[in-house]
Amino acid sequence: MRLEERDQDEYKEDRKARKARERALKRKILMIISSIVIILAIIIVLILVVLLKGRIDAEKNQIDSEAVASLSMTYVGEKTETSSSVEDVSSVSSDSSADNSTKDLGPVPSIDISALSSPDAYMIRVEDNAPVIDQNSTARIYPASMTKIMTVLVAIENIDDLSATYTFDGTEFNTAYAQGAATAGFEAGETVPLLDILYGIMLPSGADACYAVCNYVSGSEADFVTLMNQKAQEIGMTATNFANATGLQDENHYSTCQDMAKLLEYAVKNDTFKTIFSTHIYTTKATSVHSAGIALSSTTFINLPSSTLDNGTTIIGGKTGYTDEAGHCLASLAKDANGVEYILVTAGAAGDANATPHITDAVTVYSQLPA
Repeated sequence: MRLEERDQDEYKEDRKARKARERALKRKILMIISSIVIILAIIIVLILVVLLKGRIDAEKNQIDSEAVASLSMTYVGEKTETSSSVEDVSSVSSDSSADNSTKDLGPVPSIDISALSSPDAYMIRVEDNAPVIDQNSTARIYPASMTKIMTVLVAIENIDDLSATYTFDGTEFNTAYAQGAATAGFEAGETVPLLDILYGIMLPSGADACYAVCNYVSGSEADFVTLMNQKAQEIGMTATNFANATGLQDENHYSTCQDMAKLLEYAVKNDTFKTIFSTHIYTTKATSVHSAGIALSSTTFINLPSSTLDNGTTIIGGKTGYTDEAGHCLASLAKDANGVEYILVTAGAAGDANATPHITDAVTVYSQLPA
């Protein structure tokens, strides 16, 4: 009996010890679980803090960006060679025609044109195509580089992928240089996206860029010009004939202010065209020749003190032109303080190559639009 009692006592002690170990193990497991929960909670709190800080910073950056964009809209109109991206200014090209449709446009504005330097001028209110100015609008003019509106439009409508590239072989620049034409600055061996080439046509009026798209689209300038004339007839430019893609002087290369207004009215309905047309400064993509790209400035905006006038009118875009025979020309698009768009084409203003009577005329006219 004593042996059995001792065995029972040992069994009880073992059982007690086992339970003690189990309780200790449970406490240890609970401590580990508690620690893990605490660590996870801390991690979650840290993540939430980071996310909240990121959201606050993003909202602050958005506010700062909007402020900078607001300032840069005035700055990019200054005479400068500073480069900028197209995204900074593309908002200028937003189409306001939807807003105009709900407005009572009323009578066309009365514009005093007695001080204009341009002998030929035509202006329309885009919403209802109502003439505002008609001064020799059907007289034959040489459109000079206003021609490039058609060049860019035909290129856009005949190129499926504007991100595709073209490699310059050097003849484009050499031809333009020999003709004394303006160039965008693309060089032999340089492979450039077609979209950048279109900016090279519209902003600095580059003839080298014109020859590039002629080669890409049609294989030659002559065949490309055929497309230009076909488009002119489609639009209803019955008093126009194009002999080249650059606007260089040619007796068989002519138009009227009224026809050029028809062309611009048609072209700005194309979103890609309007974005290019309304850009102040654009930097092309980096290439093996130009590692930082090429900074292209609009020949219209570089001569404007500001694209926003005192009466609230904004000059959205413009294409200048000049030859000795054509004089100074300008086809432009503007929006008054009420959001109503107008197209103005002027031609034949006298002055040397560095004069800007066409820009002055545009400011004179647009400054008289309703505030």
